[in-house]
Amino acid sequence: MNTNMSIKTFSFLLLATVSTVVAAPIFLVPEKVPGVVADRQDFQIPDRVHQDGWVGQRAAASITNRLEQVDLDKLLEGFRHRPGRQDWIGEHAGKWLHAATLEWVNSGDPVLRTKLDYVATELAKCQTPDGYLGTYVDAKRWTSWDVWVHKYDLLGLVAYVRYTGNTNLLSTCTRMGDILCETFGDAPGKRDIIKSGEHAGLAPTSVLEPMMLLYRLTGEPRYLDFCKYILRSWEQPNGPHIFSTLLAGKGVNNVGDAKAYEMLSCLNGALEYYRTTGDKQVLKACFNAWQDIVDNRIYPTGAMSYYEAFHDNYDLPNTSNVGETCVTVTWLQFNAQLLRLTGEARFADQLERVILNQLLGAQLCDGSGWGYYVQMEGKKPYYRGEPDVDGVEFTCCLSSGPRGLALIPTFAVTTDTDGVVVNLYESGQAKLTLRNGTPVQIHTDTLYPGEDTIRFTVSPATKKSFAIKLRIPSWCRTASIEVNGKKVQTKSGSDGYAKVERRWKPGDKIELTLKQEARLMIGDHLNQGRVAILYGPLVLAVDEALLQADGQTIGSFAIAKPDAAALALKPEPA
Repeated sequence: MNTNMSIKTFSFLLLATVSTVVAAPIFLVPEKVPGVVADRQDFQIPDRVHQDGWVGQRAAASITNRLEQVDLDKLLEGFRHRPGRQDWIGEHAGKWLHAATLEWVNSGDPVLRTKLDYVATELAKCQTPDGYLGTYVDAKRWTSWDVWVHKYDLLGLVAYVRYTGNTNLLSTCTRMGDILCETFGDAPGKRDIIKSGEHAGLAPTSVLEPMMLLYRLTGEPRYLDFCKYILRSWEQPNGPHIFSTLLAGKGVNNVGDAKAYEMLSCLNGALEYYRTTGDKQVLKACFNAWQDIVDNRIYPTGAMSYYEAFHDNYDLPNTSNVGETCVTVTWLQFNAQLLRLTGEARFADQLERVILNQLLGAQLCDGSGWGYYVQMEGKKPYYRGEPDVDGVEFTCCLSSGPRGLALIPTFAVTTDTDGVVVNLYESGQAKLTLRNGTPVQIHTDTLYPGEDTIRFTVSPATKKSFAIKLRIPSWCRTASIEVNGKKVQTKSGSDGYAKVERRWKPGDKIELTLKQEARLMIGDHLNQGRVAILYGPLVLAVDEALLQADGQTIGSFAIAKPDAAALALKPEPA
């Protein structure tokens, strides 16, 4: 079979598998407690932004070949027949609910909605009268991964309630919140949450994120009090010392036991706490963590950690269980939170890098499987959910990957106080409402990153003055913008966006060109003697099988000068 033909056919099948259903817009069940910190960018309900390029096709494949193929009764088995066959078996139902809810909102897929309702209602039936919704027998409650499982139950169910409007299940969420408040605390007779789970308390205390969401949704002060207790627990003698370590300028490898996934989960909860309370020290600690990771602990693809933990500065081996997909997704979420709070393009730059390289690289192209680790060298170990020796068909990463894809439409194109903000470039349609109430549609036509040019058609409901902010990636040395065929200023502002402000009329055209060039990244520290070749936002891969066809091996190459121009690289159309 002709290879190019098979690729084109496969792309068509992906596009044909899930079609977007046109329906009335979704509106979130409102929160009773607004955050005291106003977001700089207004993240979108996923039905407002539809992507049909590379990322959009992967999301469609995730729906058809993963989310809709999961055996839902096996997903619920650990709750129906306690104990579950895996200590953390319960996390998969919550992760599935979260991803499936967002993907249903984006696609309108009726099959997914039916499955979504089934999982949510059946999960709620498994809750015990005292509010417990874990997979442990009574004698083992609140050990190991039990609070962690409640975290994902709560994340999934709160998302389901808010997006579907089915508030009948809100009582399931509040009873979960209540049992956590009644069980844990520093008052006499209550359990120490640090002792209730793994990784120096990082795993159980990551329940901070959904508990903050539950507080804002219900307005119940006891949930906020519980979250304040979690922050205190971090700094008690046996705690992970998250804030004190980060505020002292120490790296994330010094926090708790340095477990990356659980730590980033805690930091995502901390950002929800900051959004709600305005505690600036919390934001500062999160900024310090982000900067430390970007400066010292991140791979070119946006991956981080090996053996699931942060290590010493620049300790970035290319094998040894590198790049856990759970870490990839939680890092994506962390950057999305910071982007939303600050409106700074540096966080969108990290999102582009990790999505196009590490996240999509971890997903099987047909959407059916994910890699647990996706290291820099070797064969990608994809996993589709084959039962292990205990008959368990889920891994943490197989359940996390779809969440990462499902979150992308919330931040790809957003709005702010000036108008529209474009963070990611992909063909598709965004139907937005500006803060002044003006409806605006943005149609994007591009093969980016397969081409340099991105074309937008701007269609406000009526002629209206507002700004459109276009992210100029940090890797791009040469960019240009034309509006209706005339060049305009392309210089980025302090936030990293080029701001095009005018009175827009329906049908106005913008053409953004981001010149992509080959770049060499020279290895240092433990990677001295190695190079990576980058092109635009992409980190390129060497395929050993193709080299062998030419009688060569990876080890046969040497680069004399660390200069991309000296290599005379010639890009070919994708």
